[in-house]
Amino acid sequence: MIPPRVSCRACSSACSSLQAIARDGVYAASANPSTYRASLLLSKPHVRLYAVRQKSHLQSPTLQIKAQAQSRRGFHSTPATHLEKHPSPSPSPSSPSSTRLSYRVAVSSSGKGRRFNPLTNSYNFDPSADALGVTKDKNSVSRRRNRPDSGEDAFFVSRIGIRISDHQHENAEAVAFAVADGVGGWTESRVDPADFSHGICGYMAHTAQTWHQPAEQLRPKQLLQAGYDQVVADPTIRAGGSTASVGIALPDGRVELANLGDSGSVLLRRAAVHQYSVPQTHGFNTPYQLSVIPPRMRAQASVFGGAFLEDFPKDASVTNLKMQHGDVLMLATDGVFDNLNNQDILKLVTGRMILTGAWTATDSGVGVSDNLRALTAPGGLADAFPSTSSLAKSKKETDVETPVSRPEDQITLQSVLAATIAGEAKKASMDYRRDGPFAKEAQRYYPGDYYRGGKVDDICVVIVVAIDDSMASSGAV
Repeated sequence: MIPPRVSCRACSSACSSLQAIARDGVYAASANPSTYRASLLLSKPHVRLYAVRQKSHLQSPTLQIKAQAQSRRGFHSTPATHLEKHPSPSPSPSSPSSTRLSYRVAVSSSGKGRRFNPLTNSYNFDPSADALGVTKDKNSVSRRRNRPDSGEDAFFVSRIGIRISDHQHENAEAVAFAVADGVGGWTESRVDPADFSHGICGYMAHTAQTWHQPAEQLRPKQLLQAGYDQVVADPTIRAGGSTASVGIALPDGRVELANLGDSGSVLLRRAAVHQYSVPQTHGFNTPYQLSVIPPRMRAQASVFGGAFLEDFPKDASVTNLKMQHGDVLMLATDGVFDNLNNQDILKLVTGRMILTGAWTATDSGVGVSDNLRALTAPGGLADAFPSTSSLAKSKKETDVETPVSRPEDQITLQSVLAATIAGEAKKASMDYRRDGPFAKEAQRYYPGDYYRGGKVDDICVVIVVAIDDSMASSGAV
């Protein structure tokens, strides 16, 4: 049981069922496929600006005394359901070792104070291309200009060992991914927190790509340590701090996650929250964080009796998952978890999965569609958008029809899930009347401040959908 004093994203019993979804008419909507066309595109919320609490990177003597006891277990899992204990038979061999999964990954992000567009703020990971979310520019100015629209948040998705010939076949479907959230309190010291978060993601992506051993020998905590060491050695990153959530997914379904701070993960399986991480914090709005602290700032802190928060990759909590066909794994920064709880996330994902036909609701429970692989391919959800003229006729001179490329043609199931969660978190962050998890915590710790509504912050969401290749081969491709 999770200690009651530990700040966590608790999940009620309603999260393990479809009752809340059914009450909102999802089953009725799934009977009419045309109803989900408009729901897949999110409205663009107006930007709401007001003062919010910045994450602290300083530790006061009183915080050392009043620090809350932390749970040694960084993740919480729910008991296995009947379908998980007795999965339906598949056309593949019955041996567990014969299961081979591939992973479809997409990211959606939005910087604080920026408009969110579900089409332009979503990115699909192409395993045949380079890492997603990082840039190779040597010039620091060019690197900042070419960063994704994620503000002080950062992310990366990469294959493991893509540049090395050894073990290429073994590592073909292995994927490394992470999110990082720069600690905003460093802005008070005239330090850009995005330099640290984007830097550590870039170095982790490079380490994963140049890995020359079997992918199963690379651990997320090891990857986080390698990225941190290179950030510390980088002379262009003079100071800063970041939280991080790192994952490595192997073709046999094994996924290992390392989480440091208040970024985190949620695993959804057949319309239930199967596992979720518990944030690591020293106190309210003071998460565990990796830091680079210049000697001058250390000396100043010692003179005035203060101290900097300085955690290390070894402090990250680690968990091991076993993903199944149709599972949805989400990694996100606190811009999501401060505004949405696990039940909100479950409701959003389950609604999209059922409306697109990826999950099917039956009398005996929730199943996974045989067409899942096609839904996660580029253009798999093209029918979800209003039909527009995709053929253009040249003016007056010829009647030859030329295809016109549409952004909608690159929409995938995983990008819709990522954009849905990011868009809903964006709207909740700007809603004065809707108290999110952060507001409820603030009211508990600081009742006199009268904090209401959401918390405006950078948002980053990574969605990983697991597909059993042997099961997907029998469906449409």
